[in-house]
Amino acid sequence: MTPARPAPTPPPDLWDRPEMAKALADRDMGQVLKIYQRWTGASQTQLARMVNVGQPTISGVIQGKRRVESLSLFERFASGLGIPRARLGLSDNGPLPSAPANASAPSPAVGVSSDSADERDDAQVPAGDIEDRRLTIDIEVAEDGWATLTYQRELYNGTATPLTRLSQELWFETTNGPLKIEPLPSPDRNVLIQRIHDTPLNARFACQIFPAIQPGESAEIGYRSTGGRFVYDHYWRQAIPRPTGLFVIRLRHHGVTTLARCSASEDKPDGSEISATESLSWDRDGDDVVIELTRRDLRPNQAVTLRWDRAHAST
Repeated sequence: MTPARPAPTPPPDLWDRPEMAKALADRDMGQVLKIYQRWTGASQTQLARMVNVGQPTISGVIQGKRRVESLSLFERFASGLGIPRARLGLSDNGPLPSAPANASAPSPAVGVSSDSADERDDAQVPAGDIEDRRLTIDIEVAEDGWATLTYQRELYNGTATPLTRLSQELWFETTNGPLKIEPLPSPDRNVLIQRIHDTPLNARFACQIFPAIQPGESAEIGYRSTGGRFVYDHYWRQAIPRPTGLFVIRLRHHGVTTLARCSASEDKPDGSEISATESLSWDRDGDDVVIELTRRDLRPNQAVTLRWDRAHAST
């Protein structure tokens, strides 16, 4: 039996070399792999095992026939090759688990698009992730608490099948009946709202997408909801069901000029909670308060919560 080649060891300053620093800043993983190979002598099979993807994926990325676009796959490259996460614009939340050193075969790729469908090796590169590359929630609260919610997202299909439907759920503590939900105009898709289950406080529904978002494509979709009211508890908690690159909540509360409280938190996948106040800002705009919260590189099973409370006049 031929002994396995030792794992490649990059020079300590590899990530600081100008050509590598530029490739990382551009998120050009094909160039990153070429430079890594030049300085370490790593084979494509070794790279595939380190990153935990199929060898055809590594070959396609190096040849420029496949593009790394998925947050999950950027995470794998950073973890497997030891790339400083900040160089790829990733938050320092810790790397994803890499493949075992004695793995006999690499796992499937996640979130890779190909310029040539004929060159896709489906046995090696099956489904990946559906991702929110960008998710923005605009919350406009009237002085009496009635709210308008606007969800807008750039949705990326990293799977091997067309995406035709996206399940959603909304909940309010106070409503004036079933929540009203309408799709927003999209530059390249038509969206229909399919009601699944309604209660006075909760709405489960799906966004039906026409035409379907094909594998490797992304599209802008959105919807608006009215009929919910903030009365006692002023907060919004958003569950994160899929990888999310950029997450933004923008809130405008009319008729409020002073806040008694403003805070934010992020739930981690393991159930722990950390403060997100460092990425929170608020300001006055005439007779309104405007709050903005930004988070990056969120993973499934996380949640983000924004809390605010208007100052009440003392008696």
